[in-house]
Amino acid sequence: GWAGDQMCLTIVVCSFGMLAPTKLSDRLLAAWQRSTLADDAHCRLIFVGENHGGDYGRALTATITKAAGGARIDITGFVNAQTYNDYLAAADVAVQLRADSRGETSAAIFDALGAGLALVVNAHGSAAELPAGVAMALPDHFSDDALTQALQRLREDAAQRLQLGAAAQDWI
Repeated sequence: GWAGDQMCLTIVVCSFGMLAPTKLSDRLLAAWQRSTLADDAHCRLIFVGENHGGDYGRALTATITKAAGGARIDITGFVNAQTYNDYLAAADVAVQLRADSRGETSAAIFDALGAGLALVVNAHGSAAELPAGVAMALPDHFSDDALTQALQRLREDAAQRLQLGAAAQDWI
């Protein structure tokens, strides 16, 4: 939409796949809350996948419910392939984090790259093998500040989002 003579773009940040401790969903939520995106009515965080069924999932839901701007944070629950693809098309940024993997490849990372999304990953498992320039790669054991800064940088720099997305599609 337009506000005055400036266009207000909505920035949609998505994380794809089941929410779980190994996906560091809580770390993304914490970084989001610390960022300037949390206070911006034009920014949304969407976890596209089924929430964890235990205490971890209940804690995520409780944190979202209490959060300032929590109405702009969603957990979709399980989605079918068409809805998943719709979220890939709607997203501006994908954040795919991992811990304690057994070396498996993340399909969601390749889905985001193929969709031409600006992608934030941590250099864990197979994500460490992505070539420079196709994703914003944080260290495997990243700080919350580093993730917050990555989110803010991609929010503020449309050219970098487009450049990462184009490089990702070219590489795929």
